[in-house]
Amino acid sequence: MAGVTFTLLLGFVPAPPEIVGAVQEIEIEAATDVASVCRLRLGIAQTRLGDWSVLEKDFFRPLVPLQVRVTAGIGIPEALFNGYVTHLDAAYPIEPGSATLEVTALDLTHLMNLQERVTAWPSMPDGAIAAAIFGQYGAVPLVQPTAPQLVEPEGTTTQRDTDIRFLRKLATRNGFDCYVQPEPISGIDQAYFQPPPQPFGPAQAVINVAMGPDTNVDGFRVSYEATRPTGTIAAVVDAATKAVQPALAPVSALTPMGLEPSLLRILPPPITRPADTGALSIGELQPLVQAVADESSWAVVAEGTVGLDVGILRPGKLINVRGAGRLFSGSYLATRIGHTLRREGSYAQTFHARRNAVGLTGAEIFVALP
Repeated sequence: MAGVTFTLLLGFVPAPPEIVGAVQEIEIEAATDVASVCRLRLGIAQTRLGDWSVLEKDFFRPLVPLQVRVTAGIGIPEALFNGYVTHLDAAYPIEPGSATLEVTALDLTHLMNLQERVTAWPSMPDGAIAAAIFGQYGAVPLVQPTAPQLVEPEGTTTQRDTDIRFLRKLATRNGFDCYVQPEPISGIDQAYFQPPPQPFGPAQAVINVAMGPDTNVDGFRVSYEATRPTGTIAAVVDAATKAVQPALAPVSALTPMGLEPSLLRILPPPITRPADTGALSIGELQPLVQAVADESSWAVVAEGTVGLDVGILRPGKLINVRGAGRLFSGSYLATRIGHTLRREGSYAQTFHARRNAVGLTGAEIFVALP
């Protein structure tokens, strides 16, 4: 592949030449809100014994570890995906030489979704629970500390779900992101349980829209769901005093990524009243209510297709956009990045990114990180 080469590891060792040589296309979608996925399309052919190449040796057994690294030019190979084989799809068209095998793999969070558990986590804050669970799977936990929400004898945080579903529930009530991505150089999985990054400093890429010869994006689109943001109000009955205690989140507590926060643009402001929250105290309810308002504020979503000239993009990091006008230029947080590599030499990236405000602050740095 011109300018871009790939390395494929199967079972933690380099894949056999017959696998690498059969690869026609690699698609990777790395995400912060769902499991990252990799799809390998390989050409297969009948063997002299009547079996099919690649399939006859059963390389892709269930949950075999799979890693994809990409090298741009003469750079260092960067890990784009770590995962485990979950699905095979073989197609046998009538046309000779057109049979294919598609291999699908999902990231570590799929392993964390295979077994439902009932586990008590007494007097442990959500951050400590996340670090303990991620550590069981060999991932490096990148966890934001949290305050305890349930402390004995008031109550106990109890897991009645798979590990990843439980952690995502904890992340939701704290307004955190919860996902796994490989560290680029070492390839070791890093597990994120923390709020979105602050929109300050250089971004991982600068996207130029409609800027003549400097344009570096194709199919750029912005969707602004203008009335999506909402304030939040709820209440809980204190177990000791039987008094009703309100929890209020009139605005998002996240740092706005533009001049005007999305909720403050709406008059009159929408109000949501969550019911059946399961909260037992105001200390448990207030972060949950605030998380609802914070999540609703992500009303502006951008997408487009870029090449290698912007670097290798990753979810969970900033992208700065210019040339899209005063309203939609500025900083965005990447949530999904798609990579497509084809044997004939093409390489493309698609991105989905979001922001919780509109307009330029004047503090944006339109120079990408090296």
